[in-house]
Amino acid sequence: MNNLQLYIYFIGIIFFFIGVYFYYQKRKNEINEKQKLFRNRAMYFFLTISLLCVVYSWI
Repeated sequence: MNNLQLYIYFIGIIFFFIGVYFYYQKRKNEINEKQKLFRNRAMYFFLTISLLCVVYSWI
């Protein structure tokens, strides 16, 4: 694994934790539907980017 792949791997891990953060923020009961929709989209965006980064670092 070269330095670029290592940095991309770490960025993927950071994006994963951001996605998990949005997952727990989405589960709050006192937010409205618009906020839930935004947090759901943000969660899937960050989790998808993290998956792509981790898979790219393994190649």
